[in-house]
Amino acid sequence: MIRLISKLSSMISPSKKKEWEEPCNQLIIDLNAIESNYQYLKSKLPDDCVFYAVLKTDAYGHGIIEVSNALARVGCQHFAVDTPHEGIQLRKQGFAGEILLLNPIPEWMAETAVYHDLSVSVIHPSILDSLEKAAQNLEKKVKIHVAVNIGLNRLGISSSGLMEIVEKISSNPFMRFEGLYGQARDNTCAKQSYEQLCSLYGKLKSTGVVPKHLHFPNSTTFLAHPETAISGVRLGILLYGVLPPEQYSNNTRDVPIIPAMSLHSRVIQMREVPKGSKIGYRAGENTEQDLIIATIPIGYARGLDRKLASSSSVLIKGQRAPFIGAISMNNAMIDVTNIPGVKIGDRVTIVGRQVESEININELAVKSGTISAELMVRFGQGIARQYISDENNSNNIVILPKETQNIQINHIQTEKELPDWITVWELIDFLQEHCRPFEDPVEIIRSSLDFALSTDYEGRGFLLIATADQNIVGVIAAIRNETIGFIPENVLVYVCVHKEYRNNGIGSRLVREAVERCDGDVKLHVVKHNPSLDFYKKRGFSDTHLEMRYIKEDKIYE
Repeated sequence: MIRLISKLSSMISPSKKKEWEEPCNQLIIDLNAIESNYQYLKSKLPDDCVFYAVLKTDAYGHGIIEVSNALARVGCQHFAVDTPHEGIQLRKQGFAGEILLLNPIPEWMAETAVYHDLSVSVIHPSILDSLEKAAQNLEKKVKIHVAVNIGLNRLGISSSGLMEIVEKISSNPFMRFEGLYGQARDNTCAKQSYEQLCSLYGKLKSTGVVPKHLHFPNSTTFLAHPETAISGVRLGILLYGVLPPEQYSNNTRDVPIIPAMSLHSRVIQMREVPKGSKIGYRAGENTEQDLIIATIPIGYARGLDRKLASSSSVLIKGQRAPFIGAISMNNAMIDVTNIPGVKIGDRVTIVGRQVESEININELAVKSGTISAELMVRFGQGIARQYISDENNSNNIVILPKETQNIQINHIQTEKELPDWITVWELIDFLQEHCRPFEDPVEIIRSSLDFALSTDYEGRGFLLIATADQNIVGVIAAIRNETIGFIPENVLVYVCVHKEYRNNGIGSRLVREAVERCDGDVKLHVVKHNPSLDFYKKRGFSDTHLEMRYIKEDKIYE
């Protein structure tokens, strides 16, 4: 790997982030996974079975707008939401399919629901007059789904009151009986609840009143009793690649869904703690041995449950590191004593995969004493999301197309000049991933980029970032020193092209433009067995000088 000769500070300086970003925490949402999950689940349903994709509570923390757009791209035409506000958001995005309000609305919101063509769940006849008046004034028909209480005892009209309310709906010219549905309490009584709902449907049918849709199973019932998914389903958590708690606790692992949410942070401080110390707020026991502690900038304010301090771990360098000490509002500490080489800036995975290891959000939920849906909502409310999507790639971790013609070279001299969709951390991830096996540690890359983008006289430099369709495909980091006349004053610190874009002339364009922009001679450092040596020779660089180093122990990165 090409390295700086002079030692740079190992401290990570604060990024000038955009106001909606966080310096170190990343909540990544894989929209491709959600699309794939929908297509898999849809394939398990009868052709005429209506699929209500449940997007309540901001799509379980995944982002209702982004998720709805992804699902619409793969053909989803029925969404279920919690509130009229969520439904209106979808309408403003241009979604023309059905939007079902799962919770009942007050009378004063009837006109809003009708105006935006939202299907209304009815659990009591008192709302019908307001819906009729609104529909009449707007010259529309309102779609109504009647929710029936079939054992959950949460929401829904009683079985005895069903016929009365259905008669009022079916006889009203401004209403359409769109659906009948109910919710089972759990899987032990799901079949009984389904039989009860089918019996009610049969009675309605005998009177000539038939709703367009009959929908029953949610995600856990769908897996436990797929025979109930005949005419309609309401699936939420499975869409996001997460097993319902019931199936997770029963060790069900044969459902080929892909988790869409992953959560990552970064090490912001390292500390050696001697034996006999106390760690964190209200610490009880003293440490029984010398420890190495890493701090990450995420705590309960961003959804991390305080119970995890005594029961869970994170992934760093592909290995599990347990939490230690109390989880505070904005920080948590992890014990990395047994993981060699951990440094400031290293990526820490709280939910998701690292190398061959994985922390499933259900695992985290069990150790938090809650369910995965609650954690997803917490994380989604507390951390700005970043999206992966083939439709609209938003960062360099997206799988890139091999052939893209629109390659642009961006000349960047300060961090403020970075495009809105590129952060310093994404550049670091890119350089680590695509410089392998010659990659530098995170803190060296970070310091080098800080130096290149510094506004100080001694740190004058620049970045050249090659992009294709808002994806990073190549990077050069250049700095300038004041060794004019006897050592080339310009150094190309990093020259890197995305693995899938090599041999397309991108590296040549980057090097050519970098040399043109440098005022004076240019040098770079290459590991002697790096195959790129020939590439540089063909572009005018010579290897007549051999660099030899004597590195003092107190000046190297451990």
